[in-house]
Amino acid sequence: MRRLFHNRSTDPWEVVERTAIEAVSAYSEEEIEDMQIIRVHSATVQATYTFDLKNDTDLRRAVVFARQKLLQEAARKEYNVFLKEGWSVARLRKGKRQRAEICYTAQPAYAVTKKMRTPLPPFLAMLSEKT
Repeated sequence: MRRLFHNRSTDPWEVVERTAIEAVSAYSEEEIEDMQIIRVHSATVQATYTFDLKNDTDLRRAVVFARQKLLQEAARKEYNVFLKEGWSVARLRKGKRQRAEICYTAQPAYAVTKKMRTPLPPFLAMLSEKT
């Protein structure tokens, strides 16, 4: 029997591009010296999130959102900063639909400081150069 219609839901997602940033220090040496680091998680933590993309600017926002979600999960274990951060992005395509799979890696810690700032994910500008 011959199929007249192609079922796109069974088509696999095609990997269009992969970008990865190894975990690097999220703060400068001066900022770390200003912090009173109470405790550091013994290992790095990571989580993978999948996002549907409508346009290219959504990719940067998705990486920032993945960082926020992982920081919220770390906050449940009473950590409030990431000393080291890294991420990887796999851009996927199926027909006209686009998706991003983001794996965010970080080393959580609990720190006290007068000037607490939440940095953007490292090397986020690399995504805007490619899109």
